[in-house]
Amino acid sequence: MNHLWNLVRKELRELLTPSSLISIIVVVVLLSSLGTFMGSEIKGQMSIQPVGYYDQTGDGDDGYATYSINELKNYYKEYGMEPDEYIIDLSQYIKDDSPVEDQLLDAMKSAGVESSLVFSKDFNDNIKKLERGTIDVYWIQTNTSVFSSLNTVIAGETVARLNDYIGNRLVSEDPSLDKNEIDIIKAPSLMTGSTFFNGTLQKGVTPDQIYSALGNQTMFVPIIIMLVIVMIGSIVISSIGNEKENKTMETLLTLPINRTTIVSGKLIGASIAGLIMGALYMVGMYFYINGVMITTGDGVSLESLGLTLDVLDWIMVIATMFLAIICALGMCMILGAFAKNYKAAQTYVLPISVLALIPMFITMFGSYGELPMILQVLLFIIPFTHPMVVMQNLMFGNMAMVFGGLAYLLVFAFAMIYVTVRLYKSDILLTGIILKKKNKAE
Repeated sequence: MNHLWNLVRKELRELLTPSSLISIIVVVVLLSSLGTFMGSEIKGQMSIQPVGYYDQTGDGDDGYATYSINELKNYYKEYGMEPDEYIIDLSQYIKDDSPVEDQLLDAMKSAGVESSLVFSKDFNDNIKKLERGTIDVYWIQTNTSVFSSLNTVIAGETVARLNDYIGNRLVSEDPSLDKNEIDIIKAPSLMTGSTFFNGTLQKGVTPDQIYSALGNQTMFVPIIIMLVIVMIGSIVISSIGNEKENKTMETLLTLPINRTTIVSGKLIGASIAGLIMGALYMVGMYFYINGVMITTGDGVSLESLGLTLDVLDWIMVIATMFLAIICALGMCMILGAFAKNYKAAQTYVLPISVLALIPMFITMFGSYGELPMILQVLLFIIPFTHPMVVMQNLMFGNMAMVFGGLAYLLVFAFAMIYVTVRLYKSDILLTGIILKKKNKAE
C-alpha cells in the first residue's frame, strides 16, 4: 500500500506543478470572464428592441395602418412598458420633398432603431378591398456577428402581430366572409425586406441572408485560425520538451551554428507548416460551405453585396496570418524553454489556446467596433485577433485597423524573436531556471 501511495504522490508532483496549476487558474478566470461577456451580449440581443415605422397612407386614425400601430402600442402598455420607446414614429425625421428611401437611413440612425416598417401608400385601400397591403421592412446591419440576423426575427414578429390586429378588425367588420377572403385576413399584409448594409441599400435582402453569405468569414475563419495556432503551438512546445528530454537539445546547441540561425530555422519552418495547414483547412471549408449553400442557398452572394477581395487584399490576409503564426511560435518557443520534459511541455499549451479562444468567441458573437474601448484595446493586444478580423476589415474598408494590425504583429513578432534568441544564447534551455537558496548559516 505504501508503494501505491508513493507512486500516486510522484505522479501528482509531476502533474500538479505550480506552472500547470497557474495555467489552469488563468484559464478558469478567462473563461468565466468570457462567459459573463457572452451572457450579457446574448441577453442584450434577445431583449425587446425598438422598431421604427413610417405611415405613407395619409388616412389618419381610421386607416388600418394607424389602427394596427395603436393596437401594438396598447400591447406594450399592458405589460407596463412605455410604447413610445419601442414603437417610434419616423415621420419627424422624414421630409415630403424627397423619396423616403433616400432619407430612411439617416432617420433610423436619428431615432436609434435598427429596423423599421414603411406602410405603402395603397396599404389601407388594398385592405379595404380584401387585398394584401405591403409593408416594406428596412434593416440597418452594423456587424456580421452571430446575432446580427436577429433583427429579421424581431421585424417578422412585429409584422405578424400587426396582421393579427388587422385580421381581427376585418372579421369584426364583416363576419360573412368566404374561404379565400379568410386566407387573406389571416395574412392581410405582405412583408418585403431591404437592408442598409455598409451604408448601401440592398433591396430584397434581409440581415440573415447577409449573415449566411458572410458565414465563412464570421464563423469559419476564426475557427481555422484558432485550430492552426493551437496545433502548431502544441507541436512546437512538445518538440522542445521532447528534445530536452532526449538530450538532443544539448547536441543542437553545441553545434557551430549561430543561435539566431537555429531560432530562425525553427520559426520559418513551423510558420510555413502553419500556412500549409491553414490553406488545407480553408480548402476543406470552401467545399463544405459550397455544398451547404447548394442545398440552403438564398441567392445572395458576396459579389452581389460588393464584398469581394482583390489580389492585394489576399496578400494582406496571408501576411497577417503568417505574422500571427510567427508570434504564436515565438510565444511557444519561449514557454517551451521552461519545460523540463515532454510531459511538462503539454501544460504550456494552455495559455496559447486561451489566447486563441478569446478573440475567436468574441469576434463570432460580437462586433469589434461595437465593443467597449477597454475590450477593444485588450483584443488588439492579443496578436491572434488580427487574422480573425482582417477579411471583414478589408471588405468594410477599415484600412486603419488592417495596417495597424500588420504593424503591431510585425513589432510583436520581432520582440518574440529577440526574446527567443536571447533564451537560446543563454543556458536556460539546458539548466532551466535555478533558484538560489540562501545558506541557513548566513
